[in-house]
Parts: sequence; structure tokens; C-alpha cells
Amino acid sequence: MMGTNLSKDRRIKMLEFLDNIRKLHTDDKSIISINEIENYLTEKKFGLVWEEHAERVDKELETQIPVFKEVKEREIHDNREEKYNFLLEGDNLHSLYLLNKTHTGKVDVIYIDPPYNTGNKDFKYNDQFVIKEDGFKHSKWLSFMEKRLKVARQLMSKEGVIFISIDDYEYGPLKLLCDEIFGEKNMVTSMIWQRKTGASDANGIATITEYILVYAKSSDKELWKKTFARNEESFDEKRYRRTDSYVEERGPYYPDNLDRGGLRYSDSLNYGIECPDGTVTYPNGRTEFLNDGWTWKWGKEKVKWGLENGYIEFEKSKNKKSGWAVKYKNYLYVDNEGNSIDRSAPYKNLILDILNGEGTTEINQVVGKKKFNNPKPLRLIKHLIQLIDNKNAMVLDFFAGSGTTGQAVLELNQFDGGKRNFILCTNNENNICETVTYPRLKNTIKGYSFEGKKEVLLFEKKLTQTDLKNVNKIFEKVETIKKEQHDKYTKFKTSFKKGIYELYGVLEKNGKTKPVPANLKYYKTDYINRCSDGELYISEQLMKHITEMIQLEYQIRLDQQTYIVLKNDEEKDKILLYIKNLKKCKRIFKPSFVFFTTEDMRKIQEIEIEVVTIPDYYFTEELREVGEL
Repeated sequence: MMGTNLSKDRRIKMLEFLDNIRKLHTDDKSIISINEIENYLTEKKFGLVWEEHAERVDKELETQIPVFKEVKEREIHDNREEKYNFLLEGDNLHSLYLLNKTHTGKVDVIYIDPPYNTGNKDFKYNDQFVIKEDGFKHSKWLSFMEKRLKVARQLMSKEGVIFISIDDYEYGPLKLLCDEIFGEKNMVTSMIWQRKTGASDANGIATITEYILVYAKSSDKELWKKTFARNEESFDEKRYRRTDSYVEERGPYYPDNLDRGGLRYSDSLNYGIECPDGTVTYPNGRTEFLNDGWTWKWGKEKVKWGLENGYIEFEKSKNKKSGWAVKYKNYLYVDNEGNSIDRSAPYKNLILDILNGEGTTEINQVVGKKKFNNPKPLRLIKHLIQLIDNKNAMVLDFFAGSGTTGQAVLELNQFDGGKRNFILCTNNENNICETVTYPRLKNTIKGYSFEGKKEVLLFEKKLTQTDLKNVNKIFEKVETIKKEQHDKYTKFKTSFKKGIYELYGVLEKNGKTKPVPANLKYYKTDYINRCSDGELYISEQLMKHITEMIQLEYQIRLDQQTYIVLKNDEEKDKILLYIKNLKKCKRIFKPSFVFFTTEDMRKIQEIEIEVVTIPDYYFTEELREVGEL
């Protein structure tokens, strides 16, 4: 719903007029009326404006303090060296509220696949499906998304990036909302994904694509160069056909004209260069100085350097008056100043060859046949995560659904040796978290049996001319992989399409996948009543959930051996009695009201244990609000 348009100048004049009226009226009734008019005038009157809606969870947060409660029997501890991943069951606004205490500025990659608000029972608002006929369906969806995206931005690290899947129904409003929350300059791109090949039953024109909006926390383009991975196979190596005496250090090269026309003219770039036969040539093959708009691309000093170091060559030319064309060499391994260079290009915003139907097949393989509409394919999520050049990224998905993002992170780590971690937030509607999301993550970690055939990518390489000359080295690497993996797969399969050579491990019928060693904790959201028996009682109740917050922030397990949490002075005194036996301990967490003496700290530091004060920001604000009630 768009607001009434009032010019800025008119609003300023009306506000000044109200200030004059306010000085003349001091009674409460008049002041209240004036303030109401002022509020209306200062409301947003441009851009995306909609009817605000309060959610059930907003109401709950007014009277209750959200907490996490661990479901300990669902913990998976399969890798002692790795940090924990987390599955958070409950309303994602509840989870985001708590994540804002533990992960502000720490999340590197966010992927979300929110409800598309099609009116086909895909979006619930306050436990009711929003139907097509609902006159407030767009404003409800925007209110819902705004709350969550605002917190998402706070969670993002300096290099953080968010990917948001969406289709035609809400693309326009979502784009405007993201421009407002993340900043228009922070939009990286709108990716187009071809999700299917056709729709024969479509009316008019078949829609076979969706969008993925991409925004960065920072608008610094130089930072983007470090954040986003580059496609090392994107350049055409076939262009680099020529070689010279520098080939071993510089690689092959291709020549390009040193002169150019039609751009900014400068006398300093219009000078003569001596050719091999003594002829002096000017830009555009002229034999004399003349301003015809043509100049050299390099200045005199750089040309001198290029001639001395073999970066310039001369070619006979019948089309040039001087008889010579001056060219500079573009080498494969170095730039035209002799610096090593990475010949690559940004990835493109078009995604092809990944069909949506893959997602359903993948769920069926991991957890059996479950009813889940349109799960995103693993290959799509893996592609998005790999666009970020950070193998240690913290990945968040707060519309996790069936858990595709979690499986994608686990399998990517297995493929490229990364140490990414994930946090997934999802509700338990139709028992999805318990019967689909958690089993999917568990089975991916433990390995799972399946019927049918499963192919696992073990190696891929886009073959260039240089690779073809050394193809035996690639085949040797492939054979090494086969030997290392021979007991894990039924057979191996190779593929060569569009210049890309791939090796797959194939698991035949009744096979079992390779385990992916990883750790996982399962939390449920819960509440503590703000009006319960005073601040002391509530403080005691909140302390019972401090463990969950520490584990979440530090991605660890408080096992009272490697990581210890103290909740009072009695526990502190007990630990000090046996301090010399705590050889495995790395860190002790304590509340701010538990103190160690100088002598205590000396003993602790002798065995290299770090002492961390439990952050007051976990629940301090809530306790202060309780004290004010």
C-alpha cells in the first residue's frame, strides 16, 4: 500500500506551522492532537510503504523471555576436532532474537528460501494460511520478512552475503525491501535460475525461472573482490597461442594493438616509436605528429620498459602508412607490468543445468519418501556457497525446511576440505524438523543406506590446452583418487561435457554413503514468563539456559572436561581443589559474580586454561526489564 505523496518542502512548512501552534496551546488535549498530526507528517511517504501487522510471536515476546533448550539425546558427536553445527527448532523470529545475542557480526553466508506467498497454502501468518483473496496478503508478507531481514543484517559479518530465493509473486516488493534494509548500493546482483525446462500447461508464456537476490553487508567493491570467488576456468586459454623466450616464466601470449582511437586524447600519448628498420611510427600508423584522435595506450617510459623487457613486438602492415603495427603482449601468467596474475573472471548471474526436481530425489534417498514441496537441489545451494571464497564460513539458513543447506555444507566440506559450519532454523510444522530435517542431517553425518543409484562427485577439472599437454598428470591423479576410494564405492564413472572432466564414485542399489564426520546439537525454543515471582527467580531460571547460549556462541560442547561452566562459587571452589587434574581443559566459563583471586588465576594459567566471563548481554536486558516491572 503506497502512502500519500507530500513534497519535502510542504512537509517542512507544515511542521514549522505546527511548532508555532504548539507555542500558543498548552492544554494536554491540543498538544496530543498536534503531536498526532506531526507523527503523520513525519511518517514515511515514499518508497515501499505497507500496513504493519503484529505477529503472534511479537505478542509472546512482550510477556515472555525466549530461551533455547537442548534436546541432548539428539546430539551427534562424530568429530572431536570440529566445531558444532546447530539445528534450532521453533519460530525463526524467536531463534533470530537469540542469535542476535551470540552471532552479531559473525555470519558469513546466509541462504534463505522464504515462503513465496503465492496464495497456495505456502505462507502461514499467525497459524493461518494467507489466501489469494486476502486484501492484506502483501503487507502481511512484508511485515513478516522485514522483521527477519533486519536481524539478518545485524548477524552478517563485514564480508557477509545473503542469498534470497524468490519468484515473480513477491520479487518486486522484496527487492525494494532489501534495498531499504541492506542498502541499494549493497545489491550484488539478481541471479536467474532456470529451475525447469518447460511447462506445457502454462497460459501465455511458460515461466521456467526463479530469482536469487544477492546483497552484501558492505558496499565496498574492493572488499567484494576478496569476498567472492572467481571462475578460474572462465577465460579462453586458446587465445594464448604464441610463445617467446620468456614462455617458462610468463607462459604463452597473444598480441594486441598498442594504439587506440576515439577515447580521450592527450599529446603526451601521441609520440613516435622507432621500428626495427629505423622508421618512426606514430599512433594509427602515422609518420608524423598529428591530432587525429589516436594515441598510444602506454606512456613513453612504459614503452621504453616494454621494449627492453620483451613486452612489445612489431608486425609488418600494408594498412599502416609507416608500414608497421606496434603491439604489446598479453601473457598468460603475468600482467603487462610483469606481475603474477590470476587469469579468472567473476561468476555470472545465470544458473543453468540444475533442475528443481533433483531436490525431491535427494530427500527420498536420505530419509525415504517424505511429502515436502519443492525442496531446493543440493547442487544449487552448493553453487551459492562456493561463490563465497571462504572455506571456513559460518552459514545460516533461517528458513531451513528440509535441511538442504546443512547437507550442502557437510558435503562441500567433504569435497574441498573446508571447515564451514551451519546454523539451521526451522519450525516443526507437520513434524518436519523431527522427521525430515534432523534425520537428513544425522544420516548425512552417519552415512545412510538407500535404494537405487547415487553418484558422488570426487574430482572435476575444466581441461585447457595446457592440461591436454599434461593429461597424463590428470589421469594419474584420478587413478590415485580411485585407489583411495575403491572400498567406498561400487564403481567409478567419468564424464566429459563442455570441456569439463569429472570423476564420480557410484553407489549401486542397496548401497551406503560415506559418513561425513561432523558434530550437531539440536535445540528447541522455549519461554520463561517475565512476570514470574520476581527478578531473582527469573535470573535462576535463565541461568539454567546459559549453557545453550555458550555452546551456540562458541560452537562447542560444555562437557565439564574440555570446556567447563561454573554457575556459582561452590562449583568454583570444587574445581580449584582438582585444578591440577584438569589437563584436558581448554576453557572455563564463569558468571560475572564468580571471582578468581590472583593466586587462583596463577594456578589456572600454569596449566594454560583460558577463563571466560559469561557475557552479560545474554539476558541482562531482559532482567533489567523485569526489575522495572
